[in-house]
Amino acid sequence: MTLKDALGLKKGEMLSLIGAGGKTTTLFCLAHELWEKGEKVLVTTTTKMFKPAKPHVHKLFLAQDLKALVDELTRIKEPLIIGAGYGLDDARKLNGLPPEWFDALKHNGGMDSILIEADGAAMKPFKVPADYEPLVPDSCDLTVWVMGIKILGQPLTPQWVHRAERATALLGVEPGTPVTDDLIIRLVENPLGCLKGIPPESRKVALINQADSEAEVTQASDLGRRLLRCGLERVVITSYLDKDVVKEVVTK
Repeated sequence: MTLKDALGLKKGEMLSLIGAGGKTTTLFCLAHELWEKGEKVLVTTTTKMFKPAKPHVHKLFLAQDLKALVDELTRIKEPLIIGAGYGLDDARKLNGLPPEWFDALKHNGGMDSILIEADGAAMKPFKVPADYEPLVPDSCDLTVWVMGIKILGQPLTPQWVHRAERATALLGVEPGTPVTDDLIIRLVENPLGCLKGIPPESRKVALINQADSEAEVTQASDLGRRLLRCGLERVVITSYLDKDVVKEVVTK
């Protein structure tokens, strides 16, 4: 099964990735899959990301004017993966495009798909967002919350969880508490937890990554069935160690 089909992404839609544990890998894996099917794909961020280069993107635009970016995108007719950002910061990271640009990019940019990294996670397998996170555009059709299954059994500390102090405060637990299915469900159900900031009209899907063994696929599947009760449309289980990245899709 393709990643596009597993996620339920339709042509012409905008997808945002939030959470932790494989957003960037998912972003470029999906972009290449769509491009190989003949699509023109925009890959960007509303936060920051490492500056993409070939082979991840074929062109990169640093744009500080919406009309200029739309004009450049519409000139491109062939299938390509196009990266875009609002310039580079001092660390040579790509600055995110303003969220208010995305409605025009969606309707006027001539893209077959728009893929957005809308959250940062400092390369941790799990994350709880701060007050100002994530930055999902209002016109986003599909929001994918990502987590790594390898977080199970690990301590609730900054080494494993981005914004661990936020998680302990929301749940009223001690730092270092082991991360369990129950703890994850509580953080997903909390209005200030993992699914906050998603536009009301956006479909919600969970992607449980790092399921690199049969045991981890089983763990992810068990958790996925519980996550479906939290308002998620489906749960996709992945491992990027294999060519066939989709291991299972859990639906209602």
